[in-house]
Amino acid sequence: MSYSTDRASPSPVATIAVAAGLALAGLFVGLLLGIISISLVSAVVPLPANSPERNAVALIAQGIGLVAVAGLYMDRHDLSWSYLRISKPTLRDLGFAVLATIVLFGALALASVVIEQLGLTTTEHSVAQSAEENPAALLPLIPLSILITGPTEELLFRGVIQTRLREALDSDGGAVVVAAAVFSLVHVPAYGLTSGFGTALLTTLAVLFLLGSLLGAAYEYTGNLLVPIIAHGIYNAIVFGSNYLEAIGAF
Repeated sequence: MSYSTDRASPSPVATIAVAAGLALAGLFVGLLLGIISISLVSAVVPLPANSPERNAVALIAQGIGLVAVAGLYMDRHDLSWSYLRISKPTLRDLGFAVLATIVLFGALALASVVIEQLGLTTTEHSVAQSAEENPAALLPLIPLSILITGPTEELLFRGVIQTRLREALDSDGGAVVVAAAVFSLVHVPAYGLTSGFGTALLTTLAVLFLLGSLLGAAYEYTGNLLVPIIAHGIYNAIVFGSNYLEAIGAF
């Protein structure tokens, strides 16, 4: 699948730097909006630490931040929404979205076996760790994974960043790999701030890189951003749901 633009492509190095900058900007703006939103909402409704309401507000704010950064970049470069390669999903697209979700869990299972055999460990998401005190804090994240996290993260990391990398690198594979690396590294605060920056974090980032690569491959293969959006959202929802069931002792 090919496409062209009328814009001159900058050097690959410059584009990779821009990709990293966009990811960091999305992270920073999302965190800033989260702090502001929690402060404003707390003035009206109490938002205790590790509460479902607080997590919901933070996640929605983070999503708004990612969309804002993506939108500002597209506006700055006069890019239309067609640039994102997003369209009404066909039955084929929906089938690939389901398949991609299954592949994500298969890859996670395989990675877990390899990690165990190598005697390595991984870190937990900070939200999952905090939910040990209040499992209900995970509940709003299940639907919001599908409604907010999947759409907004894929919009920025696959729709904008990976597509721009694809233009500059002139390589589907190269764009998938670099976008996945950026996607992995931007999760350092979520997995490293409470667990430290050791081998366990590096192992976790490697797993995230693998999952990001699979989402990127699904995007390039189908040419429809909705495919990784659906797969990512369902994957996160199932993970948070499993974390909740585990936290309440269901299994």
